[in-house]
Amino acid sequence: MSGVTTRTGSDALAAPETLARLGLRPRDAADLAAVADRVRQRRDARAEVERLAGWLREGVGTFPGEQQGPSWPGYEPGADPFGVGVLPLLALVATEPDLVAFHRSHDVPAAVTAATLRELGQQVWVHRLTFGTLGLHTYGWLRVTWSGSLYWLGRLQFELALVDGQGQVCSTHIPRSGPLTPGAVDDSFARAAAFFPAHFPDRPLQDFWCSSWLLDPTLAQGLDPASNMARFQSRWRLYGEPMPADEDALFFTFASRGEVDLDELPRETSLQRLVVDRLRAGGHWSSRTGMVPVGRVGQELR
Repeated sequence: MSGVTTRTGSDALAAPETLARLGLRPRDAADLAAVADRVRQRRDARAEVERLAGWLREGVGTFPGEQQGPSWPGYEPGADPFGVGVLPLLALVATEPDLVAFHRSHDVPAAVTAATLRELGQQVWVHRLTFGTLGLHTYGWLRVTWSGSLYWLGRLQFELALVDGQGQVCSTHIPRSGPLTPGAVDDSFARAAAFFPAHFPDRPLQDFWCSSWLLDPTLAQGLDPASNMARFQSRWRLYGEPMPADEDALFFTFASRGEVDLDELPRETSLQRLVVDRLRAGGHWSSRTGMVPVGRVGQELR
C-alpha cells in the first residue's frame, strides 16, 4: 500500500512491534497480520485503507465538538469484506505515527502515550469477547482516541471535548480494565487535573463530565453503598434527562450485543444479578450525565 504499508521492507501493518505497541493480544495480532496479507492482494482494499488513513491524518488535533460530518465518511461496515471495522482498524494501525507525533508536539509523557495507544488493542479484544472474531465494531470510538483528545491516565480515560454553552469539558470514560476502587479513581482524577492544564493550556477545563449507565441511581440503590460502583456514582451531580441504556448495561456487564437470552447470562457477581433481575422484572436501565467541577474531582458528594 503506497504511503500506508510500504514504509519498511515488510508490511508495516503486520509488523509485530507495531501491533504490540497498540496492545493487540497474540491471537488478534496474528489474525490481523493474516488479513493484511489478503489486503495487499486487492487494489480496492489497499485504496480504501489509504483513503481512511488519509482522513484520519487530517483529523489529528481536531477534537470532539470541533469535528464536522460523519466519523468515518464513506465507510460501510456491512460491505467490509474482511469483517466489521477491519479496514478502519488497518487505517488506525497505519496512522499510529501521526498520533504519536501529535502527542510529542504537546510534550505528552511517553508512558501516557504508550497506555493510550493500547486502547486500540483493548477494543479489538472487546470485539472478540463480544462476537468471537477479529474486528472493531467500536471503530467510531477509536476516531476519538486518534483525534488526540483522549488519554488513558491510570484506571480511567479522559477526553477533551468542546460542548456548546459549556466550553472545554473533560469527559470521563471507564474502560473494561479491572476494579474501580476509590483509590484508583482518585489517582486518575488527580492525574487528569494536572495533565490537561500542563499539556493543553489553550483548552482550559470547566468541568469533568461522565455519561454512563453506571450513573443510573437505581444501580447504586441495588448495591452495597460501600461498593466500588456505588462510591463512583456518588462523585457525580446528575442533571439532564435519562436516556435508554438497556443495551449499554448488557454490553458493558456481559459483552453482549443484539438479542440476549437473559436466562443464559452469568449471575456470578452482585452487578450481574442486579442487571438481569431488573430486566427480568420488566424494568429498564438509563444512561445519566453527571458533572464534577474541576476543584472537586477527589470528593464524593453524598
